[in-house]
Amino acid sequence: MLPRTAKLTSKNQLTLPKRVVEALGCPTHFRVQVVQGALVLWPGRVVTGDQLGRGGDAGESGTRGGGK
Repeated sequence: MLPRTAKLTSKNQLTLPKRVVEALGCPTHFRVQVVQGALVLWPGRVVTGDQLGRGGDAGESGTRGGGK
C-alpha cells in the first residue's frame, strides 16, 4: 500500500484514510507511541476493569479504559 496522509483536526484528532483502516481490519481503537520522532499507530483493544479482574490478559495489545 502506498503511503497515505492523515489530517489533524483543530480538536487534535487524526482522520485516518478509509483504505488504511480497512487494511487493518477496521479496528475501533489504536495504540499510539512516538518512536524517534515518528508517530506509530497499531490496532489495539479496550480492556475493562472487569476483564482484568477475571484474569484477562491485556498484554501489550490492549488499552485500558474508554480513553475519550
